[in-house]
Amino acid sequence: YQSPWPLWCQITLVLWRITWKALCSWTPKFMNPWRLVILKSFGAKISGIPFVHSSARIQIPWNLILHHRACLGEGVTAYSLGEIEIQEGGTVAQEAYLCTGTHDFERASLQLITKRILIESNVFIGARAMILPGVTIGKNAVIGAMAVVAKDIEANEIIAGNPSRKIGERSLIQ
Repeated sequence: YQSPWPLWCQITLVLWRITWKALCSWTPKFMNPWRLVILKSFGAKISGIPFVHSSARIQIPWNLILHHRACLGEGVTAYSLGEIEIQEGGTVAQEAYLCTGTHDFERASLQLITKRILIESNVFIGARAMILPGVTIGKNAVIGAMAVVAKDIEANEIIAGNPSRKIGERSLIQ
């Protein structure tokens, strides 16, 4: 087995995991600013004040982009082998899984492939939903609990199921 990651990256990732476990994974909610400082120190791109739960699992922090009021909830996995961007007000609920990595199944080597995930503003991703590589979720969309999303979702759509399908439209009342 040959790792797709250079040695410097592997060492940095070990330091990241140790740092998160020792300095962040036990912290209460009010220590969110501290967790954001640690994420920034490992290269996460953070603007405004997002929220990252202490039990969130972030694979590669320098591939994470969080905007103001973005939220990674309790037990969320951000499998950020590729870039994950959560725009303003985007919420990822408990135990959801954001997966940017897959493999080239046409080749015997099963080469790693990474594709960006973009969660646009004011999206809500329900508990235990899974977002697959290369997906963009449009503004104000809602992804139901335990949905598996394999393709782009348009703005304001309400999606549920496995495989996910449109079940409605979100109309926002001001």
